[in-house]
Amino acid sequence: MTSTGKKIFYGWWVVASGCILYLFGSGTVFYGFNVFFNPMIKEFGWRSSVTSGAFSMARLEGGLEGPVAGWMIDKYGARKLALIGGLITGLGFITLVLVNDNPLSLYVIFGLLSLGYNAGYQHAAMAAVAKWFIKKRSLALSIVSAGAAIGGGLVVPGLAWLTTQYGWRTAVVVTGIVLLVLGQPVAALIKSKPEDMGLLPDGEVVAKTPTTASTEPVDLSGTKSSPASSGEIDFTIREAFKTGAFWIYNIGFMLRSGVQSSIVLHEIPFLVQRGIDYQIAANILGIMIFVSLPGRLICGWLGDKFGKNILLLINMLLQAIGIWIFLNANTIGELYLFVVVFGLGYGGAIPLLFSYRADLFGRKNFATISGIMSALAVIPTVGAPVIIGHIFDVSQSYYTSFYTLLFMTILAGLLFLFVKRPKPPARLSNTIIG
Repeated sequence: MTSTGKKIFYGWWVVASGCILYLFGSGTVFYGFNVFFNPMIKEFGWRSSVTSGAFSMARLEGGLEGPVAGWMIDKYGARKLALIGGLITGLGFITLVLVNDNPLSLYVIFGLLSLGYNAGYQHAAMAAVAKWFIKKRSLALSIVSAGAAIGGGLVVPGLAWLTTQYGWRTAVVVTGIVLLVLGQPVAALIKSKPEDMGLLPDGEVVAKTPTTASTEPVDLSGTKSSPASSGEIDFTIREAFKTGAFWIYNIGFMLRSGVQSSIVLHEIPFLVQRGIDYQIAANILGIMIFVSLPGRLICGWLGDKFGKNILLLINMLLQAIGIWIFLNANTIGELYLFVVVFGLGYGGAIPLLFSYRADLFGRKNFATISGIMSALAVIPTVGAPVIIGHIFDVSQSYYTSFYTLLFMTILAGLLFLFVKRPKPPARLSNTIIG
């Protein structure tokens, strides 16, 4: 097969599709949905812990769904899950117009659309890209995660404006229609792995050598390589469970998940409670997410060249410093300093977490392992926002809770530092040594 150097490697189209899906999904569900919380609290007279509970319930469902969604992606392909999940998410947003003063209505409908988001916009996109790249995996995943930053930066203020001008019910219906009309065609472009198209990861091609007439994978610059030569080993689920790397990484991941879900959910209410205008508070959250964009891209590039565990520690420390600035800010200028420091660290960690996970355990079972980790992380992801909401309802203060999040962030960074690539499974050790 001759070189296709003049053609764009299809993996980059998968990256572009994943980036757009992340823009839609993260901008509307993960980052954007809390825009609707204050208007719902005002209309229905709910407590903060009620809306926090809806968000946490969705994270619980997402965690429980993770292993099943991951297994389905590895078995049936990312494209099918992206289409099904996108359809559920769009219809779920439209159905939110039916929410009434019974919090159960919010829990059920938001839980449904969150299931679609987790499977279709998050798990499917990342799993597909992780399987299309090895050498350039961090960079590719950073571009996908950049979609979340762009979506958060643009969609969150837009949703706040739409809600302010036309009400939250109109805003959710418009959001659902946009997701269905624009999201589904993009999801259809995803291909699950390069082998499905007769290709190899990173745009390598198969070239015949004249002397042996055998085939060897060669990258587009002509350098011979293969997944094996990159040092990548595919662990089974059971083999991954037996490694210390799995558990150390996952504890750090759990801590980080609790911190991020808490901050994203409570940042706007915290600022409003301190006297910041609602629209300005929403803008700060949106800008913080948008500022994470350079962090994602820079660390994605660096992650293919330097130790991901060290880079993860640096990013977690940046986030800890950002939380401290946030808690002690007295002016809008200091809040924007928080936006820059926290945003860079927050964004930089995202592609590194996914690419390091694939480096540790391989491509074959990446989605299933990721789903299991999501399930294990569900306790802090669900519990932390609810606990913080309850503490605020009792004390009318966020300070103790946010200082606890600062400590959790530092601890997560130290755990990531000590994660080392596990030894090959026993079934491969003799072959590799020999």
